[in-house]
Amino acid sequence: MGEDGVVIVLVHGAWHDASCWSAVESELAARGQPSLAVDLPAQDPDLGAADYADAVISALGPEPTGPLVLVGHSLGGLTVPVVAQRLGPERVRALVLVGALVPRPGLSYVDQLRADPSMMAPGFGAGQQRHEDGTTSWPRDVALTDLYRGVADEVSAAQVERAVSAMRRQGWKIGREPTPLTAWPAVRTVSVICSHDQVVSPDWSRRTARDIGAEVVDLPGGHFPILTRPAELADILVRAGSTATT
Repeated sequence: MGEDGVVIVLVHGAWHDASCWSAVESELAARGQPSLAVDLPAQDPDLGAADYADAVISALGPEPTGPLVLVGHSLGGLTVPVVAQRLGPERVRALVLVGALVPRPGLSYVDQLRADPSMMAPGFGAGQQRHEDGTTSWPRDVALTDLYRGVADEVSAAQVERAVSAMRRQGWKIGREPTPLTAWPAVRTVSVICSHDQVVSPDWSRRTARDIGAEVVDLPGGHFPILTRPAELADILVRAGSTATT
């Protein structure tokens, strides 16, 4: 079992759902580590970070669990600190940001991007399809060459195809609204930075990790270690939940 009942809570990024964590969940299970992948209501254009945090807390159920490690991949980074703020350090042992966006109190993601366009990799996002309800999605071919660019160099093309086929629309209230986060949670924070991330800039992630006092863990490869390096990522998550800080 995980150390003193730790549960690792996995929060997906934009255009994905809980199934994107399946390889990581398998690796965690092999280590005897309980985990929970949460499905966010991301397709609803009227819901934002507070609603996403509600979904995570609801998924935990009414009975208290052991200490939590909250893991946010990509856009999930805008949600997990809000959950930590709600639950407090009594329940949250650590936050882990995996190639993640990081909210700044008082600002929206759009505000942050306008102030510092370097947060996203050059050219990212131009191929999104925008819908009348305010959601966006990715045509299959564009997702392969933009959102998942370079990932096929790390895993098989068939694995990338399966990942892309499971994608869905993403609403963007979460990007337009000022974050409900009021201050960075007083819990251990680990920032997993992917050296060849072609979505969220590794340089920006490194600067931001310093600003929030996060421990940095470097991984080779691109934006989707949840698919390409699940064993390595599982080891990082287990260590984050340990009472040791090495």
